[in-house]
Amino acid sequence: MECELAEIMETENLHAVVGTIMNVSVDEKVLSDNGKIDPMKLNALIFDHFQSGYYVVGEKVGQAWNAGKEIMKAVQDKS
Repeated sequence: MECELAEIMETENLHAVVGTIMNVSVDEKVLSDNGKIDPMKLNALIFDHFQSGYYVVGEKVGQAWNAGKEIMKAVQDKS
């Protein structure tokens, strides 16, 4: 992603750099048959500041909105 600096926010507990996305490009090797980014091919690396660790994205564990519906239903049933 190519970004342009939009704003720097600083408070006692926060330092954030906010950017406007100007351009996005991707290597075609990580695209699925339908032309979307395939997370399994991307092999993305994530940094977790709280646990000082790096993690690799890979396994799909649920379908967006479908999995969320079950969680919402469970929460609503409890109330």
